[in-house]
Formats: sequence, C-alpha cells, structure tokens
Amino acid sequence: MLARVEVAAGVEAPRRRDELPSSPPTASPPHCFRMAGYDPVRDAGVGDSPAPGAPPLDPVPPPVSAPAPRETGGARPRPYHPAYRVSEPDSILRPITPAEIEERKRQSRNPLRMPHARAHTAVCKRPVDEVSSAEVAEHYNKRRDVGVVAREESPIIPLRRFNNWIKSALIMLHTPQNAQIRVLDLGGGKGGDLRKWDRQRPMQLVLVDIAQMSVEAARQRYEQMHARWSAHFFTFDCFSEPLDAHMPQDLLDPLFDAVSLQFCLHYGWDSEEHARQMIENVARWMRPGGVFLGTIPDAETLYGRLHALPGDDEITFGNDIYRVEFTQRDPPPGGFGHTYRFWLLDAVDDVPEHVVDWDTLVDLCAQCGLRPVYHARFDQILARGYTHPELQKLMVRNKVIDAALSEAEGVVSPAVPPSMWDVCTLYAGFVFEKVDEAAAAQLAPTAEPALEQEPPAV
Repeated sequence: MLARVEVAAGVEAPRRRDELPSSPPTASPPHCFRMAGYDPVRDAGVGDSPAPGAPPLDPVPPPVSAPAPRETGGARPRPYHPAYRVSEPDSILRPITPAEIEERKRQSRNPLRMPHARAHTAVCKRPVDEVSSAEVAEHYNKRRDVGVVAREESPIIPLRRFNNWIKSALIMLHTPQNAQIRVLDLGGGKGGDLRKWDRQRPMQLVLVDIAQMSVEAARQRYEQMHARWSAHFFTFDCFSEPLDAHMPQDLLDPLFDAVSLQFCLHYGWDSEEHARQMIENVARWMRPGGVFLGTIPDAETLYGRLHALPGDDEITFGNDIYRVEFTQRDPPPGGFGHTYRFWLLDAVDDVPEHVVDWDTLVDLCAQCGLRPVYHARFDQILARGYTHPELQKLMVRNKVIDAALSEAEGVVSPAVPPSMWDVCTLYAGFVFEKVDEAAAAQLAPTAEPALEQEPPAV
C-alpha cells in the first residue's frame, strides 16, 4: 500500500508504507511523564528542557496537509490518508488545515511540557494590560461540569477532596446552622458549594459568577438537589459592577447573613478599582454581624517560594501538578496588580491571577466596616478541624486524612501526595465580620487580624 509523505518543499514520490519512519522526528528526548491529552505530533519539540548551556530547541513544524486530490474524468478521488493523522478517522475526507493544527496546539498547550526557552514561554509572559476578566470567563466556560462520577476519576481527586473539606470547615465553623440565613455566593462557579451550604439549612442563596456556562451548571445542580431553600443565579462581573445593577431589590433586602468568595478573589486583584468594587459589593449588602469568608492564594507562601529560586531572574516554580510563573519578580507599588500565570492539572489552564496582599485586603475591608476574625493557611485549618468532632468525621468520610496513620502517630496525616500537598499549602482561608457604623468608624486602617494560634503538628 502506498502513502504520501508531505514535506515543506513539496510532495515526495510515493513510498511503501513499510519504508515510512515509525515515529515523527523529535528534537528532544521523550517526556519523563505522560499527561492526559498528550499527542506525539502536536507536542513534538515542546518536551523536556534542553541541557544547561545548550541552545534552545526549535519546535518541530506540524505536518503539512496533503493537497486535495484532483478530479480526473469519472475517476473516484483518492481519500486523504497521511502517515501521521491529526484529524479524526471520520474526517478523512476533509484534511485538517494548518490553521486548525495551530489552534489545537494553542488550546492544549501545557506549561509543564514547554521548554524554558523564551521563544516558548510567551504565553506566560503576557503584558498585564492584556489580562482581563474575559479571559477568566472564557476559561471556565470551556470547562464543562463532568458529573460526580467523572470527578472521582480526576488525577487530582485527593486535592479536590481536601479543598472541598476546607470550604466545609470554614462554613461550619463560622456560620450558624439551622438559623435560616441568607447566603451570597460570589464567584460560585458550577455550584460546588451548594451542598455545603445545604448542611447549614439556609433560607435562601444567591449565586453570582462571570461564566455563563458555570452558572447554568450550578442551576442544574441545584434543581437536582431538590433543596428546601430557594436559590437564584446571575451572570456578571462582580469585580466591575455593583450588585444592584443586575439583581432586583427584593433579593438584596433584607441583607445577607453570609457572603462567600471561594478561590476567586485573586482574579480581581489586578487593580484597586476592581478590588474595591468587590469588597463594597460584600460590605454594602451584608448585615452587621454577618460574616465574609473565603479562600485565597497565600501571598507569604507565594513570595517565599518565588524568592527561594536560585537566580534573581527566575520567576517560575512548581512541580508535575502545578506551575506558577510571575510576570515580574518584585511586586508593583500599591498592593495590586502583581500578576502571575497559574496552571493546575485537570483544573486550571494557564489563567492570569494576582497576588492578594493580606495587609492591603485588611485595610480595604476596614474602610468598608469589615474586621478580620480569622486567617490561616490550609494546613492550619486542617489541624484545627481535626479537633472538631463533626469536621473530623467529615474528613475521615471524604478521605481527607489517613485515619489509621493519624491515630497511630498522634499527628494529622493528610491523605494527599506530596506534590499535591505543595498546592494545598499555597492557599489560606479567611473570615471577616461586619461591624456596626459606630465600631466601623473606630477601625484602624491597619487593623491586625485575629490569627489562628499555632496548630498541632501536621
């Protein structure tokens, strides 16, 4: 059987299939690991880093599609059949174009497979002014809700279980149960926290997110729950617009008892304007005594790992699970806009995030009548939760800890591989309380949070 072999300069004469190379040429040795979705043609030349001192590797160009067969009288056209197929078998009658190849490569680019050569890191060094909320919305719109069964098969399921337990701990420890509270879930995504709030038996929940597909997934999840409390869903950017521009007054009054902001505050910390709008959305529509709780990347940990890098010009760290690449090593003045690109296996695909400076957050919240009552890294929250009977049962049931080892050794032993534990300890949880106007006037702009005491060993 004959097959065509395409080259950049043209088309060779037909060869026998047994004369074709068994694999496409590569400029670098094979990867030491294989990620889901790896394609040897698409990812050729974007594997391991070159040896120290070696020149950057040039990417192997993608194969050029064969020209469409010519019609010769009544003869049947020859089907498209390249040596190294990129298109699916059912699409052989329409060869994939070079533009489509490049688009697929761009969409599936994995920072961990990218060489350190500057020619291949342009996607991680985008100017700050090109970073926008639209990019975040586009990312999460592309990530569809795969369902409970598929999520259990995720390669980072221990990390997902741990993060879910952390959010449950913050909710259970800092919001009342059986009190018929009203909850505002900002950046609620696909509704992953709906069941966590269901345990508190709220009266009503309002969910807001920037990604339309995520909001629709959250709505469907709520309908499948058959909850005894009402829920309302909205799509808009709460970092740029006030809540009352999109929500009816009867959902804003009476004021909310709890406002949740989980794993999303860092998306809007690119400017003081956006951060202030978000905090004002929280404080304006929350009653005195209400709580504002959430999770953020821990700035101290981020900077600690950044400055632990050996070279002064190094701005990237991570492992086979995650990757962080800063746009610059030193933070800009003002506490806003220190941008980095973040990648997390099976979760986040090279999305812009911004360091949330804790002191700046405390100052901004103080201006809006919010005082900090709790701030701790995830490992500290785990140690505290181990002393709470209900949370301890939850962490055993959800396989968050190694129960046998924890009991035998007398320490809290998380059931998380070391590579994923590096991601767990990258984050912190927080809780603020809204004070009345008299107390708000007395809040110092630099009020210090009530930090968690030194936890047991983890």
